[in-house]
Amino acid sequence: MQSHRFHVDGHIPVLKVHHEPRPGPAVIVLHGLFSNADAQRGELDALATWGMAAVGMDAPHHGARRDGWLDGMPSLGPTDYHARLLYFIREAVPEVSRVIDHVVAEGHGPIGLVGVSFGAYTALAVAARDARVQATVSILGSPDWTPRDGHVTDELRWLMQDAPVHRPWDCARNPLLLLNAGRDQLVPAHQARDFAHRLWGEFPGLGSHVSHYEYPESDHTMRAEDWNNAWGRALGFLSRTLYRE
Repeated sequence: MQSHRFHVDGHIPVLKVHHEPRPGPAVIVLHGLFSNADAQRGELDALATWGMAAVGMDAPHHGARRDGWLDGMPSLGPTDYHARLLYFIREAVPEVSRVIDHVVAEGHGPIGLVGVSFGAYTALAVAARDARVQATVSILGSPDWTPRDGHVTDELRWLMQDAPVHRPWDCARNPLLLLNAGRDQLVPAHQARDFAHRLWGEFPGLGSHVSHYEYPESDHTMRAEDWNNAWGRALGFLSRTLYRE
């Protein structure tokens, strides 16, 4: 297995893992809050084993770019914490598209996304904006940016305008897999569930692209058996939707 580290646009740290150099499907893996691309190395290796080029990247203010914006978050109140999370997502979205530019220029395709938690929020937002994304897996994420305590300030209302929940025809134009934990206290599971049910009921053409599964016994730190099952579902989904002989 080969791995390569480089920077896109001179400042976006990328880790690319694959078994062979020939172009093929590429899956960009987006990590969670306070994490980095290397934390998903096991998932990157698994994708490469399934014949895809796996691409990890450090989100803004994370990993090699960690700074005070991230370090100060634990001291924030719920409203300011959620606002900063949304600012991070808005900053990350165009960077993911720049990494897509890079792997497409290398000859890779089709392109998939996998996101975990904060990375899943980002993946859904990218899918809604970048039509090159042919399949998206959201693990512990949500297309709805409403804060879990329901308190919405003017600043949050402005930030929430970009939430994919408001653009279902874009978010679900291509296959979408939503995986959530029923006891999650950080990302309300009903948000992804409600989105899926809305698509199935109101937009059946789009709804046919959407799969949803919930793990009722897990919280945001998923039980090992549930995480393994979720990742197995993700691999199977991406293989079915992306891999070309």
